[in-house]
Amino acid sequence: MERWTSEDGVQKLFEIFLTSQKLILHSLDYHGVRFTKYQFYLMMELSRGRSLTMSQAAASVGCSKEQATRMVSALVEAGYIERFHSETNRKLVIVRLTEEGENLIRREKSIAREKMKEDLNCLDKEERDIFFQTLKQFNMVLKRLEENQEKRQEAEGELHH
Repeated sequence: MERWTSEDGVQKLFEIFLTSQKLILHSLDYHGVRFTKYQFYLMMELSRGRSLTMSQAAASVGCSKEQATRMVSALVEAGYIERFHSETNRKLVIVRLTEEGENLIRREKSIAREKMKEDLNCLDKEERDIFFQTLKQFNMVLKRLEENQEKRQEAEGELHH
């Protein structure tokens, strides 16, 4: 545990984040559409088949609710996201991808896969196998950490109410 929470461990996590962000963002085509990276991150989060409240949307991309509202408004106007009120709690605003948004993300993922295949050709087969196995394990760990963080944030929210 100490190694992970050391400065070096945190630095490695930032390096992984920045490098993977560059690889992904540079592999996108955008089809002439200009997104901020936060708009793209939100659309990717929504493409996981989820609808999110505005608070969840803001938290998922690490921005304020005000920034999320502006970001969502632009995506609603462009036709990629729809916004509606929760049926059980009319105060809650929910967002989800439209069919057009889903199609755009599907195309972008396909293009990104092709470009990443080209990029990964610089590795031999053994390196690619190691890379993908490590990626799968790292993703599993990150998902557990994310779930734990969400539980902690929910508990903290309950304490403040």
